[in-house]
Amino acid sequence: MLAAALLPCLLAPQQPAAADLPRELARLVDLPTASERRTAASALAKKNLATTAEWTAACAAFGTFEAKEPGPSRQTVDLHVLGRTEATEVFLYIPPGYDPSKPAPLLLWGHGAGGSGAREHLLWQNVADRVGLLVLAPTSVSKEPGYAFTPLEREGALAALRWARRTVNVDENAIFVGGWSQGGSMTWDLALRHPDLFAGVLPCVGGPRMELGARNNLRYLENIAHLPIRDLQGSEDDPLLLMNLRLAFARLKKLAAPDAVLHEFADRGHDADLGVVDWAAFFGKRRAEPQRVVRLAADPAETRASWAAITGFEARVDVDVQPAVNADTWQRLDEAGKRALLLDRLAEYTARLVVQDKGQGHFVAESKLVKSFELLLTAPRVGKDGAVEVRWQNRTVRKKTTLDPAVLLEDFAERFDRTFLPVVRAVVP
Repeated sequence: MLAAALLPCLLAPQQPAAADLPRELARLVDLPTASERRTAASALAKKNLATTAEWTAACAAFGTFEAKEPGPSRQTVDLHVLGRTEATEVFLYIPPGYDPSKPAPLLLWGHGAGGSGAREHLLWQNVADRVGLLVLAPTSVSKEPGYAFTPLEREGALAALRWARRTVNVDENAIFVGGWSQGGSMTWDLALRHPDLFAGVLPCVGGPRMELGARNNLRYLENIAHLPIRDLQGSEDDPLLLMNLRLAFARLKKLAAPDAVLHEFADRGHDADLGVVDWAAFFGKRRAEPQRVVRLAADPAETRASWAAITGFEARVDVDVQPAVNADTWQRLDEAGKRALLLDRLAEYTARLVVQDKGQGHFVAESKLVKSFELLLTAPRVGKDGAVEVRWQNRTVRKKTTLDPAVLLEDFAERFDRTFLPVVRAVVP
């Protein structure tokens, strides 16, 4: 009788031990495309392999890294970019003293036009050795001369960053983005569109884009107002580049940006002096999970800001809009005035979401041109018994939430951020 009673248990598939969770997570994170990762995360959550608490612990401890020889290395790796595989040169500098058991800061650095990542670490080697900074300098996947502000360039750089974060132990709260010339423009583009990935921004002799169409990124300037920014630029460089930079920093000042500095060099053209900044102090800065998030967006693929994301736009939101401007007004303005006016008009077609965490599951949101949004919350941000309350558009939206491993796994599959582990999704309205 006892043997018969045990038979169904012996025949049933065995649940994996907790030791299997890291392998499941690694397989999930290493799937090549976002759609595959999303599908696999959902399926993995439905298998009931572990409790939400067990998955959270496994995510927090994720990653096994090998010791690396100090110094520069060159590798050609297959990066998955916009649905295709790009064989890409990546150059990674490992500082002496790198300990694979401890997360280290990393600088994602973009090279100049016509160049590669081959010798870019030399700009930073002394600082890197002093502060233990990893330097990642991928060669651009784009074959175009200069920076073209395209999805291919952005996604190529982010794919290289993803590769580096699986290769060495990167501190996800100390990832910096910078670059020279073409790489400086890349820096602005990545930061404005993906501001919550970075702890600091350091563009050199490159700038944001101010024009009509999808390449315009200056319309998203408020996204980076909270970030430390050190921009280095020669005053004798291209006048339109300088107009864009000066407009950006004038607007950042109006936004009360606490740590944004433009260093101009009056006697230089397409050049700058890295020595004017205390880089050891700069690379000591860290990204923090904010109490208040801001997101400006017009592209449905770029709507996330830390623990909040826009999920629906009003019809007026438009990436490619060409706003009408009074002809007489336009003709009276100089070039700088025209750019400022155009930026103001583009704001009328750009969605804006601001959410403030008031504590104990209470949030206050304000928005423009936003139909819906969601909050991705860690357990401490949720109120008693899973209550989430959002005050928005003169009404209060109340949600009763439960801890959901699918939320955790879907977010971790994309970001594998060991320090930000959301377990609740609250959809508003």
